[in-house]
Amino acid sequence: MTLKQFVSMMALVAVTLSLVAVNTVRGSMPIQQGSPADIPAGHPEIGPGSPQVNPIPSMKLMRRTAAIQNQNRTIFKKDINLVPLRILAVQNNDQVKTLASWASETVQAICGFDSIHGQDPLYTVMDMAFRPQAWDNRNCIFVETVPIREQLGTLVSKAQAKRILQQGTVSPDFLARADVHNLLVKISSTAALSSGVAEVSRALETFQNLGDAMKFVPPAVGSKTTDWIRPLELLPNTGAVVRKILKMNAHIKPVAGYARQQALSVVLGFISLGQGWQDNNVAEANQGIQVLAKILPTINPKVYPSYLKRLVELWYDRLFDGTLVGVFLYFIALTLFVIAAVGAVPAVRKPALVFFTAAVAVQALFMGVRWWLAGRIPIQNEFESVLGSAFAGCVIGLILEYWKKNNLFGLAMSFVGFLAMTACFVVPFVLGANIGANIGRVDGVLNTYWLYIHVNTVISSYALIAASFCLGVLYLLMKLYYHLNPGGGPGLGGGTGTGMTMASGIGSSLVAGQMGDFASPRHPTTTTTAAAADLAVRRHKFLLQLDAANIVILQMGFWFLGSGIIFGAVWADFSWGRPWEWDPKETFALVTWLVYLIIVHLRFVTPKYRPDWTAWLSVLGFGVMMFNWIGVNFFYVGLHSYAT
Repeated sequence: MTLKQFVSMMALVAVTLSLVAVNTVRGSMPIQQGSPADIPAGHPEIGPGSPQVNPIPSMKLMRRTAAIQNQNRTIFKKDINLVPLRILAVQNNDQVKTLASWASETVQAICGFDSIHGQDPLYTVMDMAFRPQAWDNRNCIFVETVPIREQLGTLVSKAQAKRILQQGTVSPDFLARADVHNLLVKISSTAALSSGVAEVSRALETFQNLGDAMKFVPPAVGSKTTDWIRPLELLPNTGAVVRKILKMNAHIKPVAGYARQQALSVVLGFISLGQGWQDNNVAEANQGIQVLAKILPTINPKVYPSYLKRLVELWYDRLFDGTLVGVFLYFIALTLFVIAAVGAVPAVRKPALVFFTAAVAVQALFMGVRWWLAGRIPIQNEFESVLGSAFAGCVIGLILEYWKKNNLFGLAMSFVGFLAMTACFVVPFVLGANIGANIGRVDGVLNTYWLYIHVNTVISSYALIAASFCLGVLYLLMKLYYHLNPGGGPGLGGGTGTGMTMASGIGSSLVAGQMGDFASPRHPTTTTTAAAADLAVRRHKFLLQLDAANIVILQMGFWFLGSGIIFGAVWADFSWGRPWEWDPKETFALVTWLVYLIIVHLRFVTPKYRPDWTAWLSVLGFGVMMFNWIGVNFFYVGLHSYAT
């Protein structure tokens, strides 16, 4: 095609292209924003005149067309082919990920959930980006804090106030109202609610700046920067004729390194996608998707993630980061270990061990995948630390179970794995809280080898403490059951013939000579049957095994936690220039360690009922640890916490 023919063809679509240019570039054009120093603390950054809202006043009027708002999108939604688009890459918050992952995180940030009425998150994000006028009046911005919902309800009718309170969603147009803006500014002055207002602000800002977030184009070959760019930033590289026809972004300087043909293909493909999407033309939109899917990975193959990596990330997200598979495997292992441990069906020990081994292997696989995708060891946030804690504990439990063959180590650690996986899978859906499942990067000052030493040691201690809690609870429940059922019950006599004798090996210093600590079985008399005596002996032996296993895990947790605190002090001195500053996390970590110091001490000095004391204090210590891990992290502001 000659240049003249190309110009003639482009002239035919110049009017429509100029329309889509205004809409698709709205997030790509420079926005005049106020200086951070000029914005008060807790300012919601929303409403008329605010730096993040309506950067170009006339733009809102241009995109408010009844034709777009009243489109019937049923056929378009059915026929649009998002498969090639889903597996493309985008740079978001300095992390390169698939568009599918980015879309899911974006919808979560805007709407508070992974999807809107079950709609594909990628479709939702593309629709918000290319047809924002269709969403301005839709209740899509999530307000998590209930008191803020109640305050917003004072500005609307009773019916609308009830809906806001129940659903927690409002529209972008509602947030742009002057009275709403003023109310949120007032609410933000309350310390307890300022973070909630900031969340609303971030949700609205994410919605408004979707165009700015579409960094689909990798750096050019040989470029010294690692920053990706938006497709329309390539316009200056397409030639003066195309820029003149499109009449947009003429002020943007060419980005060095991109070939003219590459830039032209990307720009026209992106405009075709945007124009088709806005005009309800599925054929044109699909054509744009095909062009982008073909050209984008070829621009800089060394930087662009491989197809395999993008495909793995896609399936990793679909499998809920491996948590759902882990819940299933650990639950089966836990159930079988309980059945084998109490003597109901001793033969199920082997299947239990198989499922436990498979669960640990699958968790290792998914953590390895996360490591590969993130480019770092996955122990950065709450989600990763919970899974890392469970994995470290389960590896220790697996080794001990293969060594001692007593069912108890497998039982305790499969409980830890099941608990951790269930929490990571359920919390985002039940509480609507983001605990860090999205893959991100670590701050530079934190990304040192001391991070891995300190965090891995501490989270390992947490897993051991949780396992000690499990054994302590089982000990108390079994002792209560034996007390209420002295004649025994089907399969609950305890002891399987595979139990260990802890008078030697690990824990012998604390267990040897403590047979008298238990309520000794009655000596058989002429009226006591041999079966009853055997039952009492087996029960006594099972309780001894539970206590012995508990004290082994408890001691390991004690030493791991103490070592982790020391390593943390070294890391703090390396990163922040001081080893200790009574940060809430530091303080309660020390408190937790002191609680376990008391447990170990009482184990030595109490003259009787040592197993009972150990079991009860294991439960208490677990509660202190959970407060330290969860309560302090989310409700106390500090260097280690997620609270604000």
